[in-house]
Amino acid sequence: MTMTTASPPTLTAISYIVLGMLAEHGPATSYDMKRYVDTSVGYFWSFPRSQLYAEPQRLATLGLLEEQQEEGGRRRRVYHLTATGRDALRAWLATPAGSGELRDPGLLRLFFARQGPPELTRALAAEQRELHAARLIEYQHLAASLKGAEALQAHTLRMGLLYEEACVRFWSELETLPEL
Repeated sequence: MTMTTASPPTLTAISYIVLGMLAEHGPATSYDMKRYVDTSVGYFWSFPRSQLYAEPQRLATLGLLEEQQEEGGRRRRVYHLTATGRDALRAWLATPAGSGELRDPGLLRLFFARQGPPELTRALAAEQRELHAARLIEYQHLAASLKGAEALQAHTLRMGLLYEEACVRFWSELETLPEL
């Protein structure tokens, strides 16, 4: 008879976002976590927010979270990080991050732009410049509103500012190229 051992459950980036949000903010509902994500990691980590409703339940079945249902009212599910969940988050933080993946719809269109009429490229550049300029303004407002923010989170925002500044410069330069 062959004995098989179950491999440890696979945790995804969304798993670690949930664990991290609970470590940062304390007990929360899925809706609370969505709000936290929308004003923090959601700026640089794109994913369907519906996953924030399914993933905590999965993590609870794995023992990484504890789930409590409110007694009255809307009977929302409130999730708490367990010691095992905190250990899983810390173990993940200790592993190499690897290189990032850039998925930019503007750059994808630019790569294939020669397949369309030239005026589309200039329009794409203008559109992307405006989008990145708007995000840059949003980040500048966030930076101005940070009071005593955690230093590492402020550095994350600084990276966002630098990225958006570079994108605005890139698309502005492209927009003014004479060959377009």
